[in-house]
Amino acid sequence: IAWWHKHRSMFPRLSRMALDYLTIPPTSVEVERLFSRGRILLSHLRNRMSAQTTCALLCLGDWSLLNMVKDEDVKKVVNLEDIPGEEDFEMPDGWDSIPL
Repeated sequence: IAWWHKHRSMFPRLSRMALDYLTIPPTSVEVERLFSRGRILLSHLRNRMSAQTTCALLCLGDWSLLNMVKDEDVKKVVNLEDIPGEEDFEMPDGWDSIPL
């Protein structure tokens, strides 16, 4: 977290995204808002999403609202072909770590 804070002027958007992802919401109000959005996200139609997917979608939603991610980039990713197979793909531990 300190590294991203120190280098925020060099990587303004990426550092904001990293800080969002690496920090816990500081107040109960933020947590309640997060859970209420999670309820909308985790409808009966999407109840098979992994925890990683849920976290990624919540972050993407915030980043989109803050104009840190371009809508056209999201549309390009959404239109990519699905990974074949029915089972969930579980990322290895540490896949999201940022070496300092």
